[in-house]
Amino acid sequence: MELATGFEEATSSTSVNISSLVINRLYPTVDAKRINTKYGPSVLLSIRDSDEKLLQIFLPKRYANVVSDEDMEKINSRSVYLILVYKVICETTRSYLLAIDS
Repeated sequence: MELATGFEEATSSTSVNISSLVINRLYPTVDAKRINTKYGPSVLLSIRDSDEKLLQIFLPKRYANVVSDEDMEKINSRSVYLILVYKVICETTRSYLLAIDS
């Protein structure tokens, strides 16, 4: 990524809640970072929406726990092309259900 483009995206990215994503829309992954929050370690995932806008979401803990450092390295180096899909909110647990497609 060109440095100027990186700076532009860093200032124009928006942090959003998973609930604001559109169900069954495909969101290409761009970047993944492990971040320490006041709630403990989490994964901040950068994705693109349909307008090519850069969005950032925190993965729920149950998903963040299965993302390895190797997985993040592959996403960040673009050696793997993954798509995040927001499936639905579970009616019983009120949990966000996500899927990864490649």
